[in-house]
Amino acid sequence: MIRQLTYLIFLTIICSCKQEKAEQPKQAKSESTTDELSEVLTFDYQEFVIKNGQLGEIKVGMTITEAEQKFKGLRKEVGQATSFGYGGGSPAYLYYDQDNVVFGLIPILNTYTVLLIIVASPNLSTTNGLNPNSTVKLISEKYPKVKVNQDLMNGWEYISDTTNNWDFVFMTEETTVGDYPELEVPSDLKNLDIKADWITIK
Repeated sequence: MIRQLTYLIFLTIICSCKQEKAEQPKQAKSESTTDELSEVLTFDYQEFVIKNGQLGEIKVGMTITEAEQKFKGLRKEVGQATSFGYGGGSPAYLYYDQDNVVFGLIPILNTYTVLLIIVASPNLSTTNGLNPNSTVKLISEKYPKVKVNQDLMNGWEYISDTTNNWDFVFMTEETTVGDYPELEVPSDLKNLDIKADWITIK
């Protein structure tokens, strides 16, 4: 009799434990009030057309701070203006999309006022459909009677759009766009397959 009673008590305890376990509410997943995914900023190339004196809303004459408020999504590095043929000790503020330079800002010496905009990415276009890596042939189609000049300081060449204040710059060495038997005399275009390296907005 005692053994049967003990057995019934044991069964009652087991059933009670199972019922408590079954009735225990599932713990809700914790909800975070913060967004764990930070906003991914991207540079909108289509918004930055190469114009007279400006790239998108970035204008020559702005301060570097004002210019940097006009775009997002690029990584900044500081280089030297000499890399783009300009001496005097000015820095060049370069803006990268991953490992590729999109554009640079060169200030007036000892100031933060933008003097030049260096446009390097072929994803950026001028108002007449050219880009910083356009060939001499494509450039000549837009400017039928244009000539090329040589920079005597570094030997590079450039084709100027005097209406829009742009220079298409060619870092040429052995194979050049033009021939220069006389110093400071522009040349006809000789090698049409050479690509520009960047556009300087002045």
